[in-house]
Amino acid sequence: MTRRTALLSFLATSLVVAASGVLAGCPAATTTVAYNPITGITIDSDSLVTGFGCGTGPGQVYEYGVFLSYADDGGTHGPAVYSGVFDCYSPGIFSNLPANDAGDLSFDLTVVAWNQASFPTALSCLPDMVPDTGFTTCPGDSPGVLASNEGTPNWTTTCTGTQQSGVSVLAVCAPLTPTGAATGDAGSGEASDDDGATPAGQPVLVDTHGFVTGDGGTYVCGTDFQTVRATYSSGSQSGSASATCPAPLSISPTVAGGAYAITVELFQANVGVAQVACQATASATAPVTASCASATGP
Repeated sequence: MTRRTALLSFLATSLVVAASGVLAGCPAATTTVAYNPITGITIDSDSLVTGFGCGTGPGQVYEYGVFLSYADDGGTHGPAVYSGVFDCYSPGIFSNLPANDAGDLSFDLTVVAWNQASFPTALSCLPDMVPDTGFTTCPGDSPGVLASNEGTPNWTTTCTGTQQSGVSVLAVCAPLTPTGAATGDAGSGEASDDDGATPAGQPVLVDTHGFVTGDGGTYVCGTDFQTVRATYSSGSQSGSASATCPAPLSISPTVAGGAYAITVELFQANVGVAQVACQATASATAPVTASCASATGP
């Protein structure tokens, strides 16, 4: 019923096709392995964490958990029948879900997401939890265990999805919404104005897929650099942030209307490759992607 079921099903299908693809007494011939799409519901993690990104920073998603319930049963946490916990970079896959007694294959999903500091260690999934099988049974695969160890997630949202035979259906999710749980201090300064009020802003993001150079070239993620580190300032607020490309570098918390000056350094195996000057004005309503000048040498 979960992501492990999908893997077992795929392996079994591949073995059957491989066994029947060559006729006895005939020369070896190229065989075509039929691809059977996985029936199930998938959460696109890239879309899910838009505006926050994946990473270990206080404003970045580290892990997320999902509760599933049948849509005609109402509610999500109480009657949740399936669940799972996933690394931020991994899609949330639920496969071969059976219909309920009414024949319903539509599901309501509740997503809870944590930064690294808030993630409950009781939900960690270790590769050796089921030795000698190559597969794991994770604590979060039980809705009751996930609910009892949910702790205080930093973000939440809801999704819907209807399973269709032979199709991996993408769940339709609303944007992640902060729950008000503390996300820690992203830098050495506080996001506040002169009278003590805090007009909270959405994260300021730096796209790390690549950076142009003054001569028309490009520093490309994975080829020319792997990690980025940044220092930033806006008024009395200052701090630092880092990310592994292509995840966006996220600056949070911010002050709405604050103008952020950002210096980004690119690193290849911990060796400085280039620097980039970026800037952005934080918004109260949506994350903002910074605009960056041409990259220069280290």
